[in-house]
Formats: sequence, structure tokens, C-alpha cells
Amino acid sequence: MARHAKLRTKEELGLPKWVPAVEGSFDDPPIVLRQDRLKLSLNSLGFAVVGGLVLLIPVRAYSSWHLLILGFLGLGAVTFGLLAIVPTTIILNLGGLVRRSVFRTLEYPWSDFARFRWYARRGMLHVVVGDRSDEILARLGWCRFLEGPVDLGGYWELPARHVVEVLNEALTRWKSQT
Repeated sequence: MARHAKLRTKEELGLPKWVPAVEGSFDDPPIVLRQDRLKLSLNSLGFAVVGGLVLLIPVRAYSSWHLLILGFLGLGAVTFGLLAIVPTTIILNLGGLVRRSVFRTLEYPWSDFARFRWYARRGMLHVVVGDRSDEILARLGWCRFLEGPVDLGGYWELPARHVVEVLNEALTRWKSQT
């Protein structure tokens, strides 16, 4: 899959910072979707507050369980903090979909997907997933039972429903071109 061109910033497009981060269009690819920094920051703050409350519990000596719980809370706070600094980005172009996060970059051609959908996880978090195409499932063989849909994440600046509409539209337009 061909790499995308340099991405344009909101300033280059003349958009204010508070506008949801969707760059490009179907006529002018790439289309760029980003996660919401505020939502990720609030999650990081939530982990830090719970960790602070755990530290306020009066105990004579911290056991290994206390330290393990504090470690997990600290790891959650750092992870969401990093994600708030460098939010996950989905880049849609003619060749496929690129998902960039602070931890790794994944590239998928449009032929890997049959459709995109969203669902609610833990009540409020709406996660966007891509169902694998029949060709990919056939290639996986018996391992397809271990593989699930491609998780593209949540906390998008746009509602998950709108993100799925954009992904499905790009899939129908550009799948035949790959």
C-alpha cells in the first residue's frame, strides 16, 4: 500500500482548534480522524484520582497487593496521559486505512474489511471495529476462531456513528480500487 502524503494541520486548513478533527474529504484524500484529547485526559485524571484515594486509605504497611493495585492505576494514568498527548489517528486514503497510535502504526488495505460497525463497551465508551472480509478469514484458517474484528478504538472527536459512516463510505468507494 502506498504511503499517504504529508497530513495538513488544522492551521493549514484554516480551522479553529475546537472544530472536530476531520481533515480531507472523499474528493480530496486523505481523510484524517482523531481521538478526543479531552476525553483521554479525563480518563488519565480518573486513574490518578483513584490512585490517590487508594493512597489515602490508612494502613500500617503496604502489602504487595497495595503496590500491585497502585502500579496498575499508575500504568493506566500514564497510558491515557500518553494517548492524550499523542492521540490515535485514523488516516483513510485510496490504498487503505492507517491507524497511528503512540505505541504502533498499523496499515490495512481496504480488501481486509467487509464492513465497519460500532458498539457500546462499559456503557459510555463507543468502540469502532472493522469486520474482516471473507478472504482474510479464509486465509487465517482455523486461527480465525482466535481472531476478532479489528479494534480501531474509541474516544473519537466525532460520534462513533459518524466515524463508522465515514469508514463504510470510504470502504464502498475505494475497496474496488485496491
